[in-house]
Amino acid sequence: MSADSGRLAGRVVVVTGAASGIGRAIACACAAEGALVTGLDIDQPGLTSLQAELGRGGHAADVATADIRSGEQARAAVAAVLSAHGHIDVLVNAAGVSTMAYVVDLTEAEWDQNFAVNTKGVFLMTQAVLPSMIGRKSGCVVSIASAAGKRGSRMFSHYSASKFAVIGFTQSVALEVAASGVRVNSVCPGLISTPMQEREVGWEAALRGTSEQAVRDRYAAAVPLGRVGTPADVAAAVVFLASDEASYITGESVDVGGGYAIS
Repeated sequence: MSADSGRLAGRVVVVTGAASGIGRAIACACAAEGALVTGLDIDQPGLTSLQAELGRGGHAADVATADIRSGEQARAAVAAVLSAHGHIDVLVNAAGVSTMAYVVDLTEAEWDQNFAVNTKGVFLMTQAVLPSMIGRKSGCVVSIASAAGKRGSRMFSHYSASKFAVIGFTQSVALEVAASGVRVNSVCPGLISTPMQEREVGWEAALRGTSEQAVRDRYAAAVPLGRVGTPADVAAAVVFLASDEASYITGESVDVGGGYAIS
C-alpha cells in the first residue's frame, strides 16, 4: 500500500523495540497500512535491517537509536519526530525484555531490568508524547503488555509484575486523557514465537530439567487454538487499535493468545 491508502494512511507512528520480534512486525504492519513509521531501539544493526526491509517493500521509514529507560533519550526521540513531521498520531510501546527465575533465586538486577524497560520505558515514552496529542485533541497509544500481566506465571514473578503495571498504567492514563480525544490501550500477547520466547524456552528447559522441544510442545498444548502465535498476529491487533475502526475503544487490554487467557 502507498502512504495515501490503508487504515493508517499518512499517519505518523512511532514504534519502540522496532528492531526485532513483535516490535518489528508492528512497524512493518503499520507501514503496509500507509503509516509514516519511525522505529526506535538500542539495536542499530536491527534498525538498519528493518529500514532496508521496509525499503524493499516500497515503504520509507525513519529509524533512530534510543534507550527508552532514559527520560532524556525518550524526550529527545519524540522531539525529533515532532520536528520532522509536526505531530505524532500513534505511539506503540513494544520494547520489552524478560528473564526467568524462581523468586527465591531472582536478583535485584533482574527485577530492575524488567521494570526499567517493560514499565518505566512505557511511562517515559507515553509521558513524552502525550502533550502534543492532547494539544491536537487526537492520538493513540498502544502498549504491549502480556498474558502474564493478567495472571501470574511460575519463574516470571518480576516480568509478570512489570506487565500487570502496564495494564494498570494503561487504564489510568486512558481515564486522564479521554476528554482530550486521546485513546490509550494495551495488547496482551500470549505465547508468541519470537527471539525472546526462544531464549525463554532455553531457560525454562534448563530450570525444569527437560528438553527445549518438550517446552515448545507444552506451550502449544496450552493454547486452545493449538498453535503458538506469530508476531504478525499481535501486529494485526495493534493496527486495529491504532485505526479509526477502534475509535470507541480506550482503556482496554486486548488478549492475543489463541484462547490462552481462558485455558
